[in-house]
Amino acid sequence: MIGTIEKKNLNDIATWMTSVQETGLPDILKGVFFMDGNPLPDTCITMYNVEWDSQNLSLFIPVYGSVQWTFHNSIPGWFLLLGAKISQFGYKMQFEDATLKHAQIIPFFFGLQIPKWIFDLTMDQIGDANNGDTWKRKNLWFGGSIRIAEYTLRRVVNADGSYTPAFIDMLNKAPNECLIIARN
Repeated sequence: MIGTIEKKNLNDIATWMTSVQETGLPDILKGVFFMDGNPLPDTCITMYNVEWDSQNLSLFIPVYGSVQWTFHNSIPGWFLLLGAKISQFGYKMQFEDATLKHAQIIPFFFGLQIPKWIFDLTMDQIGDANNGDTWKRKNLWFGGSIRIAEYTLRRVVNADGSYTPAFIDMLNKAPNECLIIARN
């Protein structure tokens, strides 16, 4: 049911969290991103290997997808990974316009969309660069009364496989050994 779980190391993430198929993903979203400040036991994501809907400016990232997400190799990390797989948890990123600077993040649990009044999640490009290296992830819970689990999404691997300056910072903040759901 869960697929093969493998242990990997973040220090060589550019060699295994890669694009294996062309999906039309815009350059601004290519690479590997570190969830800097995320209080949950997961560290990196990629938007590679999921279909980009160019008409609707959106994509769906399955947290349970093969080599889409990294989890800490810890008991909480295992629980989060297994919970994501069992619930088929994922996020639809719906961008506001063609600039791709602001997105509504829509969570899905057991195939059902979680209402915005429960989780109002957004992603906004920050900084003066237009290349998508840094994004602010905001999370409003229960109608905006609670703000928790917010973080900064930083590109640590470029589309060409080179590491960004944020890569070393990630290695200093996150446990090197991680868990992934392996490719089939």
